[in-house]
Amino acid sequence: MQKTNPTRRQKILLAAHGLKPENWYVESEAPDYLYVVSKNGQHRLIKK
Repeated sequence: MQKTNPTRRQKILLAAHGLKPENWYVESEAPDYLYVVSKNGQHRLIKK
């Protein structure tokens, strides 16, 4: 799957977890998790 910019709802979720949404891409999304990749290569699995 291709990395995409986060939607508004996803940006709110990233901010709630202490991340700056402008520095992250969304790799994939599941009903319970959001898998994001930073612009410098870090990976995170965020529980919704």
